[in-house]
Amino acid sequence: MPETTILLPRTSPAVVPSGRTRASVVRRFVGGFYLVMGGINAGIVAADPEAYRTFADESFWPFVTDMWRSVVMAHPVAWILALAAGEVVLGLLLLRGGPAARVGWAGVIAFHVLLMSFGFGFWLWCVPVLLLLVPVARADWPALAGETTATSAPTVREAPPPPAATAPGPTSTVTRWSTWVLAAAVVGASLYGLLAETPYRSLPEATVVSARAQDACSIVVAALLVLLVRPTVSSTASHLARLGLLAYLLYSYLIYVTGVPMNRVFLVYVVIVSLSGAGLLGGLHRLVERPPTSTASPRLTRATGWVLVVTAVLFAGLWLSVLLPYALGGPRPEPEGVGGTPYPVFVLDLAAVLPAIAAVGVLLLRRRAVAGALATVALLKILTLFTALWAGPVLALVTDADVHLGPDAVPSLLLLAASAWLTARWLRSFPPGPRPVPAPASPPERSTP
Repeated sequence: MPETTILLPRTSPAVVPSGRTRASVVRRFVGGFYLVMGGINAGIVAADPEAYRTFADESFWPFVTDMWRSVVMAHPVAWILALAAGEVVLGLLLLRGGPAARVGWAGVIAFHVLLMSFGFGFWLWCVPVLLLLVPVARADWPALAGETTATSAPTVREAPPPPAATAPGPTSTVTRWSTWVLAAAVVGASLYGLLAETPYRSLPEATVVSARAQDACSIVVAALLVLLVRPTVSSTASHLARLGLLAYLLYSYLIYVTGVPMNRVFLVYVVIVSLSGAGLLGGLHRLVERPPTSTASPRLTRATGWVLVVTAVLFAGLWLSVLLPYALGGPRPEPEGVGGTPYPVFVLDLAAVLPAIAAVGVLLLRRRAVAGALATVALLKILTLFTALWAGPVLALVTDADVHLGPDAVPSLLLLAASAWLTARWLRSFPPGPRPVPAPASPPERSTP
């Protein structure tokens, strides 16, 4: 019986109009812009609730000015934070795409129309923006009807990567010894900060209280590190927890090295930075080479990705709300580093930490194999850092000292709760023990003639 060849018609992917592609790019830019502006407005009102006192003075409708003064400025923190939350929601809706982005487009356009009622000066911004956004929203609108449309290209899902090793294996002797040395250095530096008479001279009293509270937390971190490198502990969760604690130590003691007047344990700080940095980079390198598998659900993955992206954008907005006014001729930023140098948190966050957290969030949203492990490390770093930061106000309350909360107080408290919940979910998503090492494949048998 002759073989029959069946020819299937070749299908070509649908072509997405270039105008619609540009519209989606603009939509994502506007969404990111609204996230940043939400963080900036939250930071401004947290630093100075009276900053918006004259916002509606130039309105051509008297009732707008009266309502602003009598209602909004009666409780400026609550109202402006609600406005900032609304901006964040609009940004997330635009970034989400689909039918949600239609709500985002409507909200953004309505926001600018309402902003025009605050005076003709706002028209210089709103009119050009509306002339841009309205046509873009109309071009983007048909593609947002649902998940797929007749003119959009079908989504092709890549096959999931093959399972990788779920744990790095037993801790090496070098790792254990370096961890013990690191823990001893952390305990020594922390005890000096807690017991010495003036370990943090020339710093404000509130900063000294926070530094000593962080020293107490660092002793706990050192103890946890020693427990995590025991020979009997070799799970993926323990490895990721160790990397998260190393990230906390690296970040914290980089601030001590650059933002604290030199004291007698400065060289110990340098040792801590060197050992924690080397351990963190080595562990991250192994994660990238052999990503551990995770049973995390797609919903947890998406939620964590958005939490990390929004966290990075909001805190960047908070810091920029302090730094941009100074760059444009305003007052000096508060706080400052020692002797008027840049505040170390501004440098570390804007130059390295926040871009890294945003990148991990994007990797999660794109479902990369290593993203879950990296997100767990980032969440653990956030959890330990904000726990240490909030230990300062708690210590101040216990010792009857003045409690000073910065513009990041409310976001950091919310993030502390969210990161604790997400960290627990991610740690449970990794198998409890290492995957057995597979035996080498035997060569194929040769058939004898």
